[in-house]
Amino acid sequence: MPAKTVYIETFGCQMNLADTEIVLARLGEAGYGVVTSAEEANLVLYNTCAVRDNAEAKIRGRLGDLKNLKQRRRKAGLDLTIGIMGCMAQREKDHLITTYPQIDLVVGTDQFVHMPQLLQQFEERGRLVATDFGDFEDKLWEAKRGEGVNAWVPIMRGCNYNCTYCVVPFTRGREKSRPAVQIEEECRRLVDDGFVQITLLGQTVDSYGKTLGDGTTLASLLRRLHEIPGLKRLRFVTSHPKDITDELLDTVAELPKVAKHLHVPAQAGSDRILRLMGRRYTRADYLRFVERARARMPNVELLSDFIVGFPRESDADFAETVSLMDEVRFGGSYVFMYSERPNTPSANIADDVPVEVKKARCNHLLDLQLKHQSEAYAKLLGSVQEVLVEGPSKSNQAMLHGRNQGNLNIVLPRTAADGTSRDHLIGHIAPVRLERNTSLTLFGDLA
Repeated sequence: MPAKTVYIETFGCQMNLADTEIVLARLGEAGYGVVTSAEEANLVLYNTCAVRDNAEAKIRGRLGDLKNLKQRRRKAGLDLTIGIMGCMAQREKDHLITTYPQIDLVVGTDQFVHMPQLLQQFEERGRLVATDFGDFEDKLWEAKRGEGVNAWVPIMRGCNYNCTYCVVPFTRGREKSRPAVQIEEECRRLVDDGFVQITLLGQTVDSYGKTLGDGTTLASLLRRLHEIPGLKRLRFVTSHPKDITDELLDTVAELPKVAKHLHVPAQAGSDRILRLMGRRYTRADYLRFVERARARMPNVELLSDFIVGFPRESDADFAETVSLMDEVRFGGSYVFMYSERPNTPSANIADDVPVEVKKARCNHLLDLQLKHQSEAYAKLLGSVQEVLVEGPSKSNQAMLHGRNQGNLNIVLPRTAADGTSRDHLIGHIAPVRLERNTSLTLFGDLA
């Protein structure tokens, strides 16, 4: 086995994926090669999520497997270093080290950028926990990105909203924005490297700039990045309803490179539940945002998140959420059953909605979302969409996959009728006439 090999598995959001890319770059600088399985590696890292209990349960299962692998390695006279990083590491800290003796490093959501130095400290002093919040935003960190046309760029970290169910303020810390000049430099490098679609990331990305103190906003950042030659499309996720300003909506509507797609979680349609969640807006506030967005961009696609089975959610509360979905008709929705998170304010409220009720409500919303999508997709058939072609479809290598301005999933044949390959379209915007659909995908061909 080579002296330095790393296997890393990433759970959770795009921010974690971006963090993993930075870790791989730092480890590459230290001489580590990337392998595709834990059995091949002498360093195994799990970049973890703590938003829901089932995400953490997966990690605990993986740790059981690694315990057996580490024991086998020791019998063979070989080392295996195991590290837990990310939000679960930040939340549980020393508890992970004491509970799982197979873990060697626990590395938090800021300290992962120092992974080579932490590994050196482990070699010198033994098992360690590094979970202090640090100076991640003060430097432009290199990242080891995969092939393709898409790149993720974190522009801020943390959150100041303290929703009662959420661990992000504890695991990512207070809101911190990166300087615009640093973000622009990173994006220019990415375009030079062949990435033509960039997605800006933040836990509440539309509040970007507040901590900089120089008047910078997400709208002004979008205008700055829009001028980068060679960049074809800009996206951003995830937004909070309170921070969607008219300036931001006007900017999205005006700039052709900015996708007409807004991921703005509603979480619930009942004012009573929204208050219990600490969301700081009402149903009427959310509907006013929808009206403002669609007045400027009639074809904007709105994406939402919903939590069902929140403590004290009654049938009437859930009916309000259903009616909100019916009224807005989202382009997509992520639906989750409430999962109590330790030390959050909602953990002090009895989790009184039965699991079977949560499951039924979850399935109801998912079915309703698919119904809305199918109906919306059917209305688009025959239209021509500007599709940024991203590469071969993962489910069918004979097709190319891409997304339009509204983030809709569109596929087209990879080979023309005369047998000519269309791979040259990858990374370019192509006009695609839509011909048929399922509830999740639109199919077409070049117009």
